[in-house]
Amino acid sequence: MSARAATPEQRAQAEERRNRFRGLARQVAAMGPEARAELAARINPVTVEGRPLSLHNACLLASQLATVTLVGGFRQWRRAGRHVRKGEHGLALWIPRVASKEAPETDGEAEPGEVRFLIGTVFDVSQTEPDENGTEVVAP
Repeated sequence: MSARAATPEQRAQAEERRNRFRGLARQVAAMGPEARAELAARINPVTVEGRPLSLHNACLLASQLATVTLVGGFRQWRRAGRHVRKGEHGLALWIPRVASKEAPETDGEAEPGEVRFLIGTVFDVSQTEPDENGTEVVAP
């Protein structure tokens, strides 16, 4: 099954979301180290697998949803026995990606082994519901 091509309106909306996120990332980067540490410590979000988030990503998430606690991607929530409620909008964060030696053409200008960051989307546990037969996941 091949993906449908995005319409010009969808491409414009995606570009607007990317620009909004990049502006938010610049705001977090401009915060002093103490302010970032304080904000991240106050919310202390983790992934559904229990991994802590980077200081910068924690601040990005807190800037988008002040009550963020436990986050995961769409598939991560499915594996955890939950699903994202229809109509919920995800939270953006940076996801590191190491340029591949096997497929350098897919990594643009990156040198093999170089770390690049992509915009990823996660959802807070408050944006999900338990599946009918799923296990309940609770915030730490």
